[in-house]
Amino acid sequence: MKYADLHMHTNHSDGVCEIEDVIIDAKNHGLKVIAITDHDTVNHYDEIYKYGKKHDMKIIKGVEMSCYDFDVYKKVHVVGLWLNENTPTIERLCNHTLHCRNEYHKELIENLRRKGYDISYEDAKKFSPNSIVFKMNIFQALKEKYPEEMTPQKYKELFASKTSKETDLKMGYIDVKEGIEAILKDGGMPIIAHPCQYHNYSEIEKYVSYGLKGIEINHSKMKEEDYPLTQEFAKKFDLYKSGGSDYHNPELITFGEYGLTKEEFDELEENALSFKENSK
Repeated sequence: MKYADLHMHTNHSDGVCEIEDVIIDAKNHGLKVIAITDHDTVNHYDEIYKYGKKHDMKIIKGVEMSCYDFDVYKKVHVVGLWLNENTPTIERLCNHTLHCRNEYHKELIENLRRKGYDISYEDAKKFSPNSIVFKMNIFQALKEKYPEEMTPQKYKELFASKTSKETDLKMGYIDVKEGIEAILKDGGMPIIAHPCQYHNYSEIEKYVSYGLKGIEINHSKMKEEDYPLTQEFAKKFDLYKSGGSDYHNPELITFGEYGLTKEEFDELEENALSFKENSK
C-alpha cells in the first residue's frame, strides 16, 4: 500500500471524477498525501485545498504540462510539484495549449460526424463543465449515445492511435525547455512523467541540462523493465524520485497500488523543500 500519490486527474482536465470524490477515493484507499496534477491547469487549487482540509488529506500543489520535444517530435509530459501559490508563467503557457487542444477536438468531433456518429461539441462539453473538451469527454458523449459500441477497445481505435507529427503540431504543446523553465520560475520541481509512455529515456540527459529535477519511478504505465531503468536514470543524473497512479477513472485505476512509500515521500519532500529554499 502506497503512502503518497503525486500524479492524478479530475474532471478539471481529462479525469471523470469531481475533486472531492477523487480525494475521498484516495483516502479510502489509505493514501495520506496526494498531488492533483490536472493537464495544463492550476486554477482549481482553492477548491482542492478546501476538500483536502475537509478530508484530512495532505495536498501538494501540482500540474502536468503537455510538453513537446521539437528536436525529435515526441510528446514529453512534465509534472511540476510544490508550485508557488501564484503560477503566472505556467498559466500563460498552458492557456495557449488548452485553446489549441480545444480547437483540435472540435475538428475531431467533425471527423466523427463525417463517419456517421451523431455528436456535437455541446454533447461533449456537458461532460467537461470546468475546462475545455478533452478526448475523454468526446468518448463519454459517444458512450451516452452508443453505449454498446463504446468499449475500452473502441476508445483505443478512435483516439489512442499514434498521432501524426501534423496533429501534434496542432495541439499547441509547450516546448519542453520552456515547460521545465516555467515550472522552475513558478517555484516548482520539474519531474518527467512516465518516460516509458513516449519513449523519452534517450532525451533525459538533455532535459536535465534544461533544469529537470526528478523522474517518476513508480507509475501505472510502467512495465517490469521500467522499474530498474528509472532507478538507473535517477542515480545517473541525481534526479529526485517521484511517482503516482495517473488516476483518471476509478474503473481503470485503484488508488494505493502506485506512488511512493512513506520513506520515499519523506525523502522527496525533504529534497523539494530544500530545493525551493535554495532557489529563492
